[in-house]
Amino acid sequence: MATIREIMTPQPISVRPDSAVKEAVELLIEHGISGLPVVDAELRIVGVLSEKDLLRLFSDPEVATVGAVMTRVPMTIDVEAPLVEVVDCLMAYDFRRVLIHERGRLVGVVSRADLMPAILSTLTDRTS
Repeated sequence: MATIREIMTPQPISVRPDSAVKEAVELLIEHGISGLPVVDAELRIVGVLSEKDLLRLFSDPEVATVGAVMTRVPMTIDVEAPLVEVVDCLMAYDFRRVLIHERGRLVGVVSRADLMPAILSTLTDRTS
């Protein structure tokens, strides 16, 4: 079976807590993604910004920074963990992505879509 390191998107686009919300939304649109890891200067994970978080802007359009609207303490998984931990997390919670860390620093993201090739490989192995 594939490993987290093999299927994750490495070095994902990220923002800082003091980044402007407008810039973060522009990144989401430009790259066709639904969320961004939020990191500090040392790439330690401090939050995640999702489309769901941004829906709050309809009720409070004065929010200026990512830190004011992000989800703090997001679900993270160590890059050396078994891939099944990512699958279990995505099945148990309504997340579209899991942030992957190595010694506390962001190294990747695994989305539901990233798991599809691993699923196909498993199905192919079963029929061989």
